[in-house]
Amino acid sequence: MGSSELFTRHVFLDLETTGLDPRVDEVIEVGCLFFEHGREVDRFSQLYSASRPLNLTIRRLTGLSDAQLSGQPRFDAERTQLRERLKGWTVVAHNAPFEKGFLPDVLGGVPVLDSCEFMHYLHPELPSHSLESLMRWAKLGSQQPHRALHDCVAVHAVLVHALDGCVRDGRAEDVADLLSTMDPRARAALGPTPLLDALSEEDARDLAMDAEARPLLELLSRLWEACRATPVPLSLETTGGFLRARPERKRANGGRPPPEPELDATPVPVRPEEVAQVLGPGGALERGGGFLSRPAQLEMAQAVARTLSDGGQVAVEAGTGTGKSLAYLTPAALFAARNGLKVGVAPHTKTLQDQLLEKDLPRLHQATGGAFGYALLKGQTNYLCRRRALEATRVEPGMNHTARAPRAYVRAYLRRSVDGDLDRLSHWFRERFPGMHGLVPAVRSEAATTLGERCPHHNKCFYHSAVAQAREADVLVINQSLAFAWPARYGRLDHLVLDEAHELEDVATTALTVELSDLAFLRLTERLHGRDGRRGLFAELRRALAATRRDESRVLMSEVDDALRTLLQEARVLGEQVTALCEPAAAMPGEDADDAAYAPELRVTDAVRALPAWEPVREGLVAVRTALQRVHTLLSVRVLAALPELAVKQPSLERELAGATTELGELSVLAGELAGEPDAKRCYAARAEPRKQRWSVGAQPVDVSESVAKDFAANKRALVMASATLGTGDGVPFVLKRLGLRPPILRAPSPFHLGQQALVVLVTDAPRAHEEPFIDWASGRISGLAQVMGGRVLGLFASTRRLERVSREVQARLEPHGIEVLRQSRGHGRSLAARQERDTGTVLLGTKSFWQGVDIPGRGVGCVFIDKLPLEPASRPLVAAREEPLAKAGNEYLGFLQYRLPRALLLLRQGVGRLIRSTTDRGIVVVADPGHASYRPLLLQALAGYRVVALPWAQARLLLHSELMQMGLTADTAQV
Repeated sequence: MGSSELFTRHVFLDLETTGLDPRVDEVIEVGCLFFEHGREVDRFSQLYSASRPLNLTIRRLTGLSDAQLSGQPRFDAERTQLRERLKGWTVVAHNAPFEKGFLPDVLGGVPVLDSCEFMHYLHPELPSHSLESLMRWAKLGSQQPHRALHDCVAVHAVLVHALDGCVRDGRAEDVADLLSTMDPRARAALGPTPLLDALSEEDARDLAMDAEARPLLELLSRLWEACRATPVPLSLETTGGFLRARPERKRANGGRPPPEPELDATPVPVRPEEVAQVLGPGGALERGGGFLSRPAQLEMAQAVARTLSDGGQVAVEAGTGTGKSLAYLTPAALFAARNGLKVGVAPHTKTLQDQLLEKDLPRLHQATGGAFGYALLKGQTNYLCRRRALEATRVEPGMNHTARAPRAYVRAYLRRSVDGDLDRLSHWFRERFPGMHGLVPAVRSEAATTLGERCPHHNKCFYHSAVAQAREADVLVINQSLAFAWPARYGRLDHLVLDEAHELEDVATTALTVELSDLAFLRLTERLHGRDGRRGLFAELRRALAATRRDESRVLMSEVDDALRTLLQEARVLGEQVTALCEPAAAMPGEDADDAAYAPELRVTDAVRALPAWEPVREGLVAVRTALQRVHTLLSVRVLAALPELAVKQPSLERELAGATTELGELSVLAGELAGEPDAKRCYAARAEPRKQRWSVGAQPVDVSESVAKDFAANKRALVMASATLGTGDGVPFVLKRLGLRPPILRAPSPFHLGQQALVVLVTDAPRAHEEPFIDWASGRISGLAQVMGGRVLGLFASTRRLERVSREVQARLEPHGIEVLRQSRGHGRSLAARQERDTGTVLLGTKSFWQGVDIPGRGVGCVFIDKLPLEPASRPLVAAREEPLAKAGNEYLGFLQYRLPRALLLLRQGVGRLIRSTTDRGIVVVADPGHASYRPLLLQALAGYRVVALPWAQARLLLHSELMQMGLTADTAQV
């Protein structure tokens, strides 16, 4: 029976409901699966009627219909019976807060174990802990449709699989660490029966307050005993060196790259025929299957090979379907592996980064017989620091489960993660336990706090291991932010490929932006004072100073406390002054009603600095700088003088002190810059959200071209820039102009016949997108198109608020026709795109992140509906500052034509490009609000290659219906 015996008296419970809100939605099915000592002793399943028809999403999810619920009892009439049935049992539910929300009276007082939370502790390294994902991980197949009892069976099977694995792999130490962190009764050396240890009064009080944790702890304790009772063969572990790279990413047969040549050495070039042997007709990739050689792709690869071999720069605008990723990866891998010269590949989005690492590089690695190695490297603060994590996750007496759970999860992740990537920490766990938000900054790796080789965890350090793996790699995947701010300690990176190069101006802008804000002081406070029961730096310093037994040490710490209080008071006053300064900006109407969704921003110009309201802000900045300098001096001079042997006796504390003083110094310099004389090359702005007590003052570069061209690009021996959208027409591409670069340009045409495969309609008489009538107009058009096509619509919106309003209307119109409406939400973009690709009977609506990087080939999308040309608000400070020098003789329209319009057209091209993703795709694009007719020729130029028409809707709807009929995309005879 195995690990199933650990379920001594447990009932697996699952609900199906009419929605997610317990206040308005109802229970329509309950499933229960009862286990005693590992044996199923009972099961129960019951349907319940609902007061209103089921919506389409629930019908599809559960497979239930209104007819099946008709005549069934109401759940409220059977609540008492269910409560009695569950008495004396421990309830197991996946994402238990959902069940608790619908059954507060039934589950009140009943011990409940959340299997989703439990799996986060046992396997924190998994990318998802949804039931569907866990079933795939456990190789249990998929569970469709969702029915209550079926899901109970699935949860039981997943847990048994996980528990069996823990016992088989001898994970007693892992479980013991969980128990010692989560259970106030457990001690550093767990006895044979940890749950029977005597309780102190304080521990007993903790457990009484945290009854919800008890089922979790009891199961962990039984698991620990099972792990200890099962003998595990000893295995030898090689010591020394850093964490090993993944075998599938290394050179075949353990090969190592050749030594890096001298700086003046001439690299061995990659010949055209070598590239063709991989990418060309009959090449290695074609022989591997699933790949078709494309002339434009091969031409691009040859250009990249020449640039890497000879040095210099090249910009490639690769049309949709060119296959640009493999076009630059192939010559990069061949060049790097031959010469011992690393080639960096820097996309902008995580979506493309994942595609390179999970799809393109593995395919190329296999096709070349493992001729090269590759790795991923992120910025240092993206990695978990073992030393800091072990210190920050220490538990204190009196901590409840809400405080202990994040610590236990981080410690489990520390043990199970192969790379310590903080981006992979669970979003579900962060939302379930908000204490994670304060814990993450305390456990990340930092340059100022690292002990380097003095650290006892140095050989297993995630960050230093990633750097070591990067040194061994031929092709190194990074992101553009790291590429632009490449640390000197990483060594030279002279050969670089920038994909999604149209994003580089924004990346450079972010890198060169400085900002002082309420969040900066919140982070500083958490660092110094701690949060959620975690001791901060001051507590540790107070303890170290007290150990010196000198009276002046106590006085010194009192001075430090006073200095910090003064700093925080000055920061609070500064926030009030910034808010007062921004009040007029909040009252100014924007050109688009949706501009109100942004925090009030005020561009701090010379005219603003002359206003009476600016002087208090300037004085506040000076006062904050003075307060920061005082705290900095106390910590960096006087505290260190009082603890002269700190670096020797307590190196970890000395490094944490160094990290704090570094942060204080940076904030002090920043406050001084913002309070001083303005730099004409920078745009200064203030922002405030009074209701959230949020504020910021910052400065951004107006022009990044000098930094990009002279400080960044000029330092590269070879620089390749690739994008599907570098410009909006002929001539020097807009992106390159903004970057101050003039490289040779290769335009690789799309292999698709866009003029035949797609029709783009610019609607000339629709309401403007920011006007109220647009909501009803757009909802009606999306609904009509979806009815004609049986779904298959991708809606792209320039405003989140407009998306939400339209989606509600579209859902109400389409659900009666059996068409489901999916709306973008945080962290679910890729899964929604995959769903749209599989299911043609849906409508998917999204905002800015869906305009690019979302790939839905096949019949999932037959229509892309774009609400408007995505122009940035002219009121944004940086937009105004960048258009100002372009507006000759005060003609603001010229500035618009040279900045905002080209940026909007680039994004429009990206959005239109979501339609045709393969040679067999067909479809239409509707741009509801294409902007003013005065710049229509520029819009048409940007969409060159597509068949574009500008028509009033009465004519457009007839043309669209005809085109859809010819393309074979109609599902019925409904009207558009």
